[in-house]
Amino acid sequence: MRRKVLISFVCASAMWAGTGQAVPVDLELALLNDVSGSVDSNDFALQRNGYEAAFRDGDIISKIMDGSIGSIAVTLVDWSSSASVAVDWTQISDAASANAFADAIAEAPRGGSGTSTGMTNGLNFGVDLFTDNGYEGTRNVIDVSGDGSESVDCIYSSPVCEPLQAARDSALASDIDTINALWIDDREFFGDDPNDQINALDYGATNVIAGPGAFQDIVQDFNGFSDAISAKILREIDPEVSVPAPGALGLMGLGLFGMLVGARRRR
Repeated sequence: MRRKVLISFVCASAMWAGTGQAVPVDLELALLNDVSGSVDSNDFALQRNGYEAAFRDGDIISKIMDGSIGSIAVTLVDWSSSASVAVDWTQISDAASANAFADAIAEAPRGGSGTSTGMTNGLNFGVDLFTDNGYEGTRNVIDVSGDGSESVDCIYSSPVCEPLQAARDSALASDIDTINALWIDDREFFGDDPNDQINALDYGATNVIAGPGAFQDIVQDFNGFSDAISAKILREIDPEVSVPAPGALGLMGLGLFGMLVGARRRR
């Protein structure tokens, strides 16, 4: 029965693509990956390995296939001072397509340019990728990961970044339902330690995460990134799933604002 459903879906997708109409999916997910100067080659490899492992994970693949449509569309973006697409939008509906996406992640070179933490630019870049991308998601979600505060449009030591807030608000006013975040506490000034200059979770709740069910989490170093990003992606595919928080806590943020904005008419 499952095979017949998948065959029917593939045929339907081909028909929609042939007529120039967007292919329906359960979720459009943009993964925004920090590649700023604080992320050395070892840290970068740990991040990429984490994303790759997530899309080879049997639980994630099963959850994708269990959706009402049975597929999602995903893209991976590298951001620093500027942003670029590391892996373009890919439809994932089964183990083969999930592993193909994981292969593409493993093969993609490090993108972005510059060394600064341009989260505002990365968020704006990610939002634009949802326009005319060939897919129509039941939900549109942006997943931000990073190890520092905005340093291009704001002073890095400021707990409030109005340009980043404006990018967040603009995203939710357009076509994005939810923005989530995963922070890496590998430096002294940004994290959840008492002596950190910027509390990453407070920073995320104030400036970044928003929308219905928005959440964030934190890990203490890049070694914990893989488990954390897998748990996060699983929850983004199915917001109702029960996933043990890999970090200190996962916080809901700006939920009421996001619910109000999220009530807009979909495209």
